[in-house]
Amino acid sequence: MTTTVDDLRTGGAGASRDAGAAPPVRHLAAVLSNRKVADDTWWLELESPAIAAASRPGQFLMIGFGIENSAPPFLPRPFSVGWRSEDGRVGLLVRAFGAGTVRLSGLRPGDTALLLGPLGRPFDPGTDRPILCVGGGVGLAPFLFLAGAARASGRRVTLLYGERSGARVFDPALLERLAAGPAEVWTEDGAVGHRGLVLEGIDLSNDPVLLGCGPSLMLRALARLAAEQGVDLQVSVEEHMGCGVGTCQGCVVPAAEGGWRKACTDGPVFHAAELAWSP
Repeated sequence: MTTTVDDLRTGGAGASRDAGAAPPVRHLAAVLSNRKVADDTWWLELESPAIAAASRPGQFLMIGFGIENSAPPFLPRPFSVGWRSEDGRVGLLVRAFGAGTVRLSGLRPGDTALLLGPLGRPFDPGTDRPILCVGGGVGLAPFLFLAGAARASGRRVTLLYGERSGARVFDPALLERLAAGPAEVWTEDGAVGHRGLVLEGIDLSNDPVLLGCGPSLMLRALARLAAEQGVDLQVSVEEHMGCGVGTCQGCVVPAAEGGWRKACTDGPVFHAAELAWSP
Protein backbone atom coordinates (compact mmCIF):
# COMPACT_ATOMS: atom_id res chain seq x y z
CA MET A 1 0.00 0.00 0.00
CA THR A 2 1.51 3.34 -1.06
CA THR A 3 -0.27 6.44 0.19
CA THR A 4 -0.37 9.26 -2.39
CA VAL A 5 -1.40 12.89 -2.34
CA ASP A 6 -4.78 11.87 -3.75
CA ASP A 7 -5.20 9.48 -0.82
CA LEU A 8 -4.65 12.38 1.57
CA ARG A 9 -7.36 14.55 0.04
CA THR A 10 -10.84 13.67 1.27
CA GLY A 11 -12.93 16.82 1.06
CA GLY A 12 -11.26 18.98 3.67
CA ALA A 13 -11.32 19.52 7.37
CA GLY A 14 -14.82 19.64 8.81
CA ALA A 15 -16.41 18.21 5.66
CA SER A 16 -19.16 15.63 5.86
CA ARG A 17 -18.20 11.99 5.49
CA ASP A 18 -17.97 11.01 1.84
CA ALA A 19 -21.14 9.25 0.75
CA GLY A 20 -19.10 6.34 -0.56
CA ALA A 21 -16.77 6.07 2.43
CA ALA A 22 -16.50 2.59 3.89
CA PRO A 23 -17.90 2.12 7.40
CA PRO A 24 -15.39 1.66 10.22
CA VAL A 25 -14.06 -1.83 10.86
CA ARG A 26 -14.20 -3.60 14.23
CA HIS A 27 -11.30 -5.99 14.54
CA LEU A 28 -9.63 -8.05 17.28
CA ALA A 29 -6.07 -7.25 16.30
CA ALA A 30 -2.87 -9.03 17.24
CA VAL A 31 -0.08 -7.01 18.81
CA LEU A 32 3.05 -7.30 16.69
CA SER A 33 5.40 -5.11 18.72
CA ASN A 34 5.42 -2.56 21.51
CA ARG A 35 8.60 -0.53 21.79
CA LYS A 36 9.48 2.07 24.41
CA VAL A 37 10.52 5.20 22.49
CA ALA A 38 10.80 7.83 25.27
CA ASP A 39 9.97 8.28 28.95
CA ASP A 40 6.48 6.86 29.56
CA THR A 41 6.01 6.56 25.78
CA TRP A 42 5.58 3.49 23.56
CA TRP A 43 5.19 2.78 19.86
CA LEU A 44 2.55 0.07 19.45
CA GLU A 45 2.07 -1.83 16.19
CA LEU A 46 -0.92 -4.08 15.54
CA GLU A 47 -1.99 -6.23 12.62
CA SER A 48 -5.19 -4.91 11.03
CA PRO A 49 -5.11 -4.95 7.22
CA ALA A 50 -8.63 -3.59 6.63
CA ILE A 51 -8.14 -0.65 9.00
CA ALA A 52 -4.67 0.06 7.61
CA ALA A 53 -5.98 0.13 4.04
CA ALA A 54 -8.78 2.58 4.84
CA SER A 55 -6.91 4.97 7.16
CA ARG A 56 -6.02 8.57 6.24
CA PRO A 57 -3.75 10.97 8.16
CA GLY A 58 -5.70 12.67 10.91
CA GLN A 59 -8.15 9.82 11.46
CA PHE A 60 -8.16 7.80 14.66
CA LEU A 61 -8.95 4.41 16.14
CA MET A 62 -10.75 3.39 19.29
CA ILE A 63 -8.75 0.70 21.07
CA GLY A 64 -9.97 -1.40 23.98
CA PHE A 65 -10.39 -4.95 25.20
CA GLY A 66 -14.04 -5.83 24.59
CA ILE A 67 -17.20 -6.17 26.66
CA GLU A 68 -15.83 -9.15 28.59
CA ASN A 69 -12.97 -7.00 29.90
CA SER A 70 -12.79 -6.96 33.71
CA ALA A 71 -9.92 -4.50 34.19
CA PRO A 72 -9.23 -0.90 33.13
CA PRO A 73 -9.78 0.48 30.59
CA PHE A 74 -13.45 -0.44 30.63
CA LEU A 75 -14.11 1.97 27.77
CA PRO A 76 -11.98 2.14 24.63
CA ARG A 77 -9.50 4.96 24.11
CA PRO A 78 -8.96 7.11 20.99
CA PHE A 79 -5.56 7.17 19.30
CA SER A 80 -4.49 8.88 16.09
CA VAL A 81 -3.38 6.52 13.36
CA GLY A 82 0.34 7.21 13.46
CA TRP A 83 1.41 5.05 10.54
CA ARG A 84 0.34 2.18 8.31
CA SER A 85 2.31 -0.36 6.31
CA GLU A 86 1.80 -2.13 3.02
CA ASP A 87 1.46 -5.45 4.85
CA GLY A 88 -1.45 -4.25 7.02
CA ARG A 89 0.13 -2.93 10.21
CA VAL A 90 -1.01 0.19 12.03
CA GLY A 91 1.11 2.14 14.46
CA LEU A 92 -0.10 4.04 17.54
CA LEU A 93 1.79 6.41 19.84
CA VAL A 94 0.91 5.62 23.46
CA ARG A 95 1.89 7.82 26.40
CA ALA A 96 1.10 6.32 29.80
CA PHE A 97 -1.08 8.76 31.75
CA GLY A 98 -3.57 6.57 33.61
CA ALA A 99 -4.66 2.98 34.14
CA GLY A 100 -5.86 2.51 30.55
CA THR A 101 -2.73 3.76 28.82
CA VAL A 102 -0.52 1.96 31.34
CA ARG A 103 -2.24 -1.28 30.36
CA LEU A 104 -1.75 -0.50 26.67
CA SER A 105 1.92 0.22 27.28
CA GLY A 106 2.25 -3.26 28.76
CA LEU A 107 0.93 -5.14 25.72
CA ARG A 108 3.31 -7.70 24.27
CA PRO A 109 3.53 -9.54 20.93
CA GLY A 110 0.77 -12.14 20.76
CA ASP A 111 -1.64 -10.13 22.93
CA THR A 112 -4.79 -8.81 21.31
CA ALA A 113 -6.75 -5.56 21.44
CA LEU A 114 -10.13 -4.61 19.99
CA LEU A 115 -9.93 -1.88 17.35
CA LEU A 116 -12.67 0.22 15.75
CA GLY A 117 -11.72 2.46 12.87
CA PRO A 118 -10.72 4.38 11.02
CA LEU A 119 -12.89 7.15 12.46
CA GLY A 120 -13.27 10.89 12.02
CA ARG A 121 -12.19 13.54 9.52
CA PRO A 122 -8.66 13.50 8.13
CA PHE A 123 -6.38 16.37 7.22
CA ASP A 124 -6.58 17.81 3.71
CA PRO A 125 -3.10 19.09 2.77
CA GLY A 126 -4.08 20.00 -0.79
CA THR A 127 -1.90 19.15 -3.77
CA ASP A 128 0.90 21.61 -4.36
CA ARG A 129 1.94 23.97 -1.53
CA PRO A 130 4.58 23.02 1.04
CA ILE A 131 3.21 21.56 4.27
CA LEU A 132 4.06 22.78 7.77
CA CYS A 133 3.11 20.36 10.55
CA VAL A 134 3.24 21.49 14.19
CA GLY A 135 2.97 18.64 16.67
CA GLY A 136 3.09 18.91 20.45
CA GLY A 137 3.66 15.80 22.58
CA VAL A 138 1.59 12.86 21.34
CA GLY A 139 0.20 15.30 18.76
CA LEU A 140 3.20 14.12 16.76
CA ALA A 141 1.36 10.90 15.87
CA PRO A 142 -0.79 11.94 12.86
CA PHE A 143 2.15 13.82 11.37
CA LEU A 144 4.34 10.72 11.28
CA PHE A 145 1.71 9.28 8.95
CA LEU A 146 1.06 12.46 6.99
CA ALA A 147 4.70 13.48 6.54
CA GLY A 148 5.71 10.02 5.36
CA ALA A 149 2.87 9.88 2.82
CA ALA A 150 3.35 13.43 1.57
CA ARG A 151 7.11 13.11 1.22
CA ALA A 152 6.66 9.86 -0.69
CA SER A 153 4.54 11.86 -3.15
CA GLY A 154 7.25 14.46 -3.58
CA ARG A 155 5.75 17.14 -1.33
CA ARG A 156 7.95 19.43 0.74
CA VAL A 157 7.16 18.89 4.42
CA THR A 158 8.48 20.68 7.50
CA LEU A 159 7.69 18.86 10.73
CA LEU A 160 8.03 20.85 13.95
CA TYR A 161 7.82 18.70 17.09
CA GLY A 162 7.71 20.01 20.65
CA GLU A 163 8.06 18.36 24.05
CA ARG A 164 8.42 19.65 27.59
CA SER A 165 11.69 17.78 28.14
CA GLY A 166 14.32 15.95 26.15
CA ALA A 167 13.45 12.72 27.98
CA ARG A 168 10.03 12.77 26.32
CA VAL A 169 11.32 13.12 22.74
CA PHE A 170 10.29 10.26 20.44
CA ASP A 171 13.19 8.06 19.27
CA PRO A 172 14.73 10.24 16.50
CA ALA A 173 15.83 7.31 14.31
CA LEU A 174 12.38 5.70 14.35
CA LEU A 175 10.72 9.08 13.82
CA GLU A 176 12.82 9.72 10.73
CA ARG A 177 12.01 6.28 9.32
CA LEU A 178 8.26 6.60 9.85
CA ALA A 179 8.03 10.22 8.64
CA ALA A 180 10.46 9.66 5.73
CA GLY A 181 12.59 12.50 7.04
CA PRO A 182 13.65 14.36 10.19
CA ALA A 183 11.71 16.65 12.47
CA GLU A 184 12.81 19.98 13.90
CA VAL A 185 12.65 19.32 17.65
CA TRP A 186 11.91 21.93 20.30
CA THR A 187 12.10 21.18 24.04
CA GLU A 188 11.33 23.50 26.92
CA ASP A 189 14.41 22.34 28.85
CA GLY A 190 16.68 22.53 25.80
CA ALA A 191 18.00 19.01 26.35
CA VAL A 192 17.21 17.98 22.76
CA GLY A 193 16.98 20.24 19.72
CA HIS A 194 16.08 23.90 20.15
CA ARG A 195 15.26 25.39 23.54
CA GLY A 196 11.81 26.93 23.71
CA LEU A 197 8.24 26.37 22.59
CA VAL A 198 7.55 24.66 19.28
CA LEU A 199 5.61 27.65 17.95
CA GLU A 200 8.85 29.63 17.96
CA GLY A 201 9.99 27.54 15.00
CA ILE A 202 7.10 28.52 12.70
CA ASP A 203 8.04 30.19 9.43
CA LEU A 204 5.15 31.12 7.13
CA SER A 205 7.24 32.85 4.48
CA ASN A 206 6.77 30.11 1.87
CA ASP A 207 2.95 30.13 2.22
CA PRO A 208 2.63 26.61 3.63
CA VAL A 209 -0.45 24.54 4.37
CA LEU A 210 -0.46 24.89 8.17
CA LEU A 211 -1.53 21.87 10.25
CA GLY A 212 -1.48 21.45 14.02
CA CYS A 213 -2.10 18.74 16.61
CA GLY A 214 -1.35 18.83 20.30
CA PRO A 215 -2.51 20.17 23.67
CA SER A 216 -5.33 22.70 23.69
CA LEU A 217 -3.09 25.52 24.92
CA MET A 218 -0.75 24.97 21.98
CA LEU A 219 -3.61 24.84 19.49
CA ARG A 220 -5.13 28.01 20.95
CA ALA A 221 -1.84 29.88 20.51
CA LEU A 222 -1.44 28.45 17.01
CA ALA A 223 -4.98 29.51 16.08
CA ARG A 224 -4.29 33.03 17.34
CA LEU A 225 -1.10 33.22 15.26
CA ALA A 226 -2.90 31.94 12.15
CA ALA A 227 -5.69 34.50 12.59
CA GLU A 228 -3.18 37.34 13.03
CA GLN A 229 -1.29 36.29 9.90
CA GLY A 230 -4.41 35.57 7.83
CA VAL A 231 -3.40 31.95 7.35
CA ASP A 232 -5.81 29.02 7.10
CA LEU A 233 -5.05 26.46 9.78
CA GLN A 234 -6.29 22.90 10.20
CA VAL A 235 -6.14 21.48 13.71
CA SER A 236 -6.70 18.02 15.11
CA VAL A 237 -8.21 18.41 18.57
CA GLU A 238 -7.42 16.08 21.47
CA GLU A 239 -10.58 15.32 23.44
CA HIS A 240 -11.72 12.54 25.76
CA MET A 241 -14.07 10.11 23.99
CA GLY A 242 -16.31 7.36 25.24
CA CYS A 243 -17.56 5.89 21.96
CA GLY A 244 -15.83 7.54 19.00
CA VAL A 245 -18.97 7.44 16.84
CA GLY A 246 -21.03 10.42 18.02
CA THR A 247 -23.35 8.68 20.47
CA CYS A 248 -22.06 9.65 23.90
CA GLN A 249 -21.40 13.32 23.03
CA GLY A 250 -18.55 13.42 25.51
CA CYS A 251 -16.04 15.01 23.13
CA VAL A 252 -17.80 18.22 22.09
CA VAL A 253 -15.87 21.40 21.33
CA PRO A 254 -17.31 24.94 21.07
CA ALA A 255 -18.16 26.11 17.56
CA ALA A 256 -17.40 29.61 16.29
CA GLU A 257 -21.03 30.16 15.27
CA GLY A 258 -22.27 28.99 18.68
CA GLY A 259 -23.25 25.57 19.89
CA TRP A 260 -21.02 22.57 19.83
CA ARG A 261 -19.29 20.23 17.39
CA LYS A 262 -18.43 16.58 18.06
CA ALA A 263 -14.71 15.94 17.83
CA CYS A 264 -15.26 12.30 16.89
CA THR A 265 -17.56 12.77 13.89
CA ASP A 266 -17.32 16.46 12.91
CA GLY A 267 -13.56 16.27 13.56
CA PRO A 268 -11.09 15.54 14.94
CA VAL A 269 -9.69 17.78 12.17
CA PHE A 270 -11.27 21.22 11.84
CA HIS A 271 -10.36 24.49 10.23
CA ALA A 272 -9.35 26.59 13.23
CA ALA A 273 -11.83 29.30 12.21
CA GLU A 274 -14.68 26.82 12.73
CA LEU A 275 -14.01 26.66 16.47
CA ALA A 276 -14.39 29.12 19.35
CA TRP A 277 -11.05 29.64 21.12
CA SER A 278 -11.04 31.05 24.64
CA PRO A 279 -8.89 34.16 25.20
